[in-house]
Amino acid sequence: MNIIVRTFAGALILCFSVTHAAHAQQLPMSDRQKGEIAQHKAYEKATDEAYQAAIKRSHDVKPKAADPWANVRAPASGAGN
Repeated sequence: MNIIVRTFAGALILCFSVTHAAHAQQLPMSDRQKGEIAQHKAYEKATDEAYQAAIKRSHDVKPKAADPWANVRAPASGAGN
């Protein structure tokens, strides 16, 4: 059991160290890439704000009491049945 745990831990450490080394070799971003990222973030912010406004409007509207049988029932009379 102890050997299995050590082997798994070693494999896990190896995977993390390899991915960390690959990530560290990433080239710096160009101005064009930075602009695209900023534009994407602005788009996401505008979309989120529009979504929040739509949700707020939908929560502000009170639904009417629905009566699906209103057209089927006979009109209410003043005298009891």
